[in-house]
Amino acid sequence: MLVKTQRMKGYLIAHLERSFGRPVQVKEFSVQLFPTPRLDLDGVTIGEDPSFGQEYFLRAEHMAASLRWMGLIRWHFDFGTMSLTRPSLVLVRNEQGRWNLEGWLPPVQTASAKYSANQGPRQPAESANFLQKIEFDDGRINFTIDEEKRAFAFTNVSGSVEQMEPGRWRLRLEARPWRSGVALQSTGIIQVRGDLAGTSTRLQPAQLQLHWERISLADLFRLVTGKDPGVRGELVVDANASIGKELPEDASGMREWKFDMQARATQIHRWDLTARGDNPNVNLNLKGSWNVGVGEARTGQLSLEMPHSNLGGSIVAQTTVPLGWNLQVQHLAIQGQDLLAWVRAFQPGIAEGLSVEEFFYGGATLHGWPVECENTKFSSDGGKMTVPGFAQAVKIEPFSAKVVGGRVLVEPVRLLLGAGKASPVTAMNAEKGQSKPRAGEGAENTLEAILLQDFSANEGSLRSTIRLADATRFFKFVSAFGKTINPGWELTGEVSAKLDGSWKQGLENTRWSGTADVKSAELQAAGLNQPLKLEDASVEWREGKRGAVIRRVGAFGATWSGTLEQSTAANSADENEWRFRLHADHLNATELDRWFGPRGRPNWVQRLLSSLLGRSDSGAKPSELLRRVTAEGELTADDLTIEKVKLENARARISLHELQLETKGLEAQWAGGTIHGAVKAAFSPVPSYEITAELNRVDLAQLPWAPKWAERWSGLASGTIYLTTGGVGREELLTKLDGHGEVKLKSVEFRGWDVTGSVESGTVQTGLSRWTSGEGEFVVKGRALDFEALQLEAPHAKAQLAGTFGFGQEGKLTFALLPAGRPGGGKLPASHVLQVNGPLDSPEVAVATAAPAKR
Repeated sequence: MLVKTQRMKGYLIAHLERSFGRPVQVKEFSVQLFPTPRLDLDGVTIGEDPSFGQEYFLRAEHMAASLRWMGLIRWHFDFGTMSLTRPSLVLVRNEQGRWNLEGWLPPVQTASAKYSANQGPRQPAESANFLQKIEFDDGRINFTIDEEKRAFAFTNVSGSVEQMEPGRWRLRLEARPWRSGVALQSTGIIQVRGDLAGTSTRLQPAQLQLHWERISLADLFRLVTGKDPGVRGELVVDANASIGKELPEDASGMREWKFDMQARATQIHRWDLTARGDNPNVNLNLKGSWNVGVGEARTGQLSLEMPHSNLGGSIVAQTTVPLGWNLQVQHLAIQGQDLLAWVRAFQPGIAEGLSVEEFFYGGATLHGWPVECENTKFSSDGGKMTVPGFAQAVKIEPFSAKVVGGRVLVEPVRLLLGAGKASPVTAMNAEKGQSKPRAGEGAENTLEAILLQDFSANEGSLRSTIRLADATRFFKFVSAFGKTINPGWELTGEVSAKLDGSWKQGLENTRWSGTADVKSAELQAAGLNQPLKLEDASVEWREGKRGAVIRRVGAFGATWSGTLEQSTAANSADENEWRFRLHADHLNATELDRWFGPRGRPNWVQRLLSSLLGRSDSGAKPSELLRRVTAEGELTADDLTIEKVKLENARARISLHELQLETKGLEAQWAGGTIHGAVKAAFSPVPSYEITAELNRVDLAQLPWAPKWAERWSGLASGTIYLTTGGVGREELLTKLDGHGEVKLKSVEFRGWDVTGSVESGTVQTGLSRWTSGEGEFVVKGRALDFEALQLEAPHAKAQLAGTFGFGQEGKLTFALLPAGRPGGGKLPASHVLQVNGPLDSPEVAVATAAPAKR
């Protein structure tokens, strides 16, 4: 009943405020005397020093404090053991770099007057606080830095602080790190053990031990940065820290903390790769001192150990704002197999039989963030690399590297991939006696590179020289490291290249320049049934754009020459815009069908573009791959054969954009005349084609008739034709072929039968039929060419031709006479007609009676 009174509540709160040195609020008090005197407080809030903000300093749902009988007899509340349930502590650091905890610590008396002022509340001299133990459970510690509440905190805080002797306390603490807005799974538990002095001596001397185990590296990065970089593994940290009176004080009356720490990281690997027995393990050992007053930590001993490598040095870190650090690596000794283990842990597809035998040594200076290197040197005496599938080990010649003034220079690194072999084209020609082995055959396949990186300007360059007697070895070498630079295509033969790459603001902005020459090589691409013969070609990179000079390449049954160049830079959004100028000696649709089908159909477009565009997404739809390509240019051919149509000196301007192919200005010579036209094609969702052509003075005798049928005709034809079709493959295209047109004829001769004499006499008469002109319309459908009423005129007679020419060289033709002099219109009297039916080589000819027809 006594503690329920306002006077007693005020007395208890005043006593608590003197104990804590902060304003205190309590929702409710209760006390029990038996069997042990105890004071219970619900809803305890300890206020903050106004210089550190307006938020509370400490809050607890419940506080229980045991009371000593001797104190109660003297009307004093002397605490024995104090227990806090779900306490929440807010640690604040202001702009001056001071923490709110410092207000609890009395100043150290030194000769320096400027540090003699009170730094916090003191206990009255007559106070005799016999507090023996503080216990806390399920607590939380939050942090506020420069008025900004941090996302990092400690949760599940539990433990105790127990007085071992007057002025000496034992600490036991457990906590789990936490960060708001981030899902954490295994942050481990931090355990702190040790003993320290009281607040009157600023906790000095003290000895503390920290153990933090089973920390997920992924959660550690999430704690520190709020992001997951994709690293997996476990970390264990053990640390010891001590500060004692035997150590000298600095000008502020502070002594340095001495510490040593061991951190062990195991099973380090990328998040989407399976853990392996050879995943990297790292041990870090630090030993040094930390001057809290100056805000500087130094390590007299730093060592980083890997299974076969180690480095040693020292580090100086600035722990006050602005933060900073400087690492001096006095000795560096790294084995190649450790480097390979790191690569294997983060790069999928590394060949199991790959091994490296090489030793690197040197020293370095690193500081700042992002990390900067200065006065760094390392070198290698050379080594070798065992690559699966290579009969000989890859030789690595000695090289060195240095960093001076923020500039990294790696002197020429030269790899010898082993002896080459004759290319397939050269070997085949040699067997035929057409050529002798080239001088470069049997020589070493070599790679050489020089690297320069300027960290201050954030730019760099790479100069490389490649000499390959057999390009296959290079692709196998790169593939052993899990990289595929030739998805869907293979190149065999001789390659030599000189490439310079330069970048600014990151490697993603690299621009290449240089040339790669290909001689006597073969290129096999997915989607092509036969390889391309690259007898003499060059690939060029200029100002970030790619291009090719084709001097002699065999492909699609023709020999090609010309140029191909990229319109925009390789790293731009429209990197697949191309311009070309190509020439072929002869093209044949039958050869194209052999190259693309039947194995290449119907998905040859998908596989071919996927490989030639350098993509690994073979599952993409053909329309998606085509949509990435924009090309414009000119294509010429000495002759172009499509079925039985043979065009000479063909020329066309071609453009491909957004799945639309358009051919303009098509010009060619055909059957003694000329042809002009245009072609439009759409490749999505189903390929479709539209053809428009204009024919001028085409010789009827040279049209693709059957041999004997061609001998029966002579004369000139002009006209227009419009065709549409769709689908994939010859059969489907012919089946869906549809169109119409008109034709005009001059000086027409039909040899073999006299049409006029046969019709007038009613019997078949051999001979020659002539007409001065003719005109009419036709329809293309059902694999045939249909004439409804082709008018043929002669000085003394007119005739009408109707019928069908089938694509299979069969026909069904009907010749009828029209009375001369009738101006047109009206019905004609019944008459005989001459019919020619069957195979055009040997048709059946007869005269039959026909119904009246219209002109």
